[in-house]
Amino acid sequence: MSLPSLLLVDDSDAILALERAILSGHYSLNTASNGREALEKVGRLQPEAVLLDLSMPEMDGDEVLQKMKASAATAGIPVIIISSEKSRAEACLGLGAEAFLAKPFRAEDLLSAVAKALENARKRTRTGAMLVLRMTTGDQEFAVPLDAVREVLLQPALRPLPTGPGYLREYVELRGSAVCVLDVARRLEMDHRVPLRERMLVIIQVDGVPLALCVDRVQDPEEFPAGDIDRRLGGVEHGLLKEGLIGMLRVGGGRTLPLLDPRVFVARELLKELSALLRPGDVGQGA
Repeated sequence: MSLPSLLLVDDSDAILALERAILSGHYSLNTASNGREALEKVGRLQPEAVLLDLSMPEMDGDEVLQKMKASAATAGIPVIIISSEKSRAEACLGLGAEAFLAKPFRAEDLLSAVAKALENARKRTRTGAMLVLRMTTGDQEFAVPLDAVREVLLQPALRPLPTGPGYLREYVELRGSAVCVLDVARRLEMDHRVPLRERMLVIIQVDGVPLALCVDRVQDPEEFPAGDIDRRLGGVEHGLLKEGLIGMLRVGGGRTLPLLDPRVFVARELLKELSALLRPGDVGQGA
């Protein structure tokens, strides 16, 4: 029986040598020393998991991860971030990385992280199920993968942002941190169906920056089996939502609803620009 294959990605020869020493005999190993080489080998070799450094020449690991998750051919390959940059690595978990292991690492921790990532991937392959959060704003119902969601709460008092497009002109203070609020109804150019006090905030992260989606209603998390997730998207039209479409969920009664990557609603450059306006000294000042 052939060994499971791994792709080890790091620009440090010493780290690659250490990973090879720990993992050889357990796995079939390939290596890459920069992001572009990694992306080429992921597509060609289709490894069962990728161990990915972040700061590398030509293309950083963050971008490799995003490109992998954006491609149907590589989106299912689990990625373990191996890095000394904790905050940056933790942000990658919000982008779909399977796990984060800090440098320097112990042999037993590396072996455990790889084994767990592969087992989780096998479980997903066997079941094909997905936990999702369904929400409604105006006339539009949609769902997002539950692992993209950090928190859901009844909308508290909001404060105005000094600038930004009409759908992104407010923020909320959560546990001492300022979080931009994106009004999904305004983004989709439709009207809310519930009054302000009844709306919900769904907290996600976009490239490590928190973002609150303001919607009308949120349902309890729900698991959809593989047979109820149609990923064949040819001919599907959903306007703005099409860019973030992951698949269509069959919800009964012959109905389907779009399953979205929630980052579709805002460009990360815009969100970072607006978040930079919320300096610590600004938080707590009156509207």
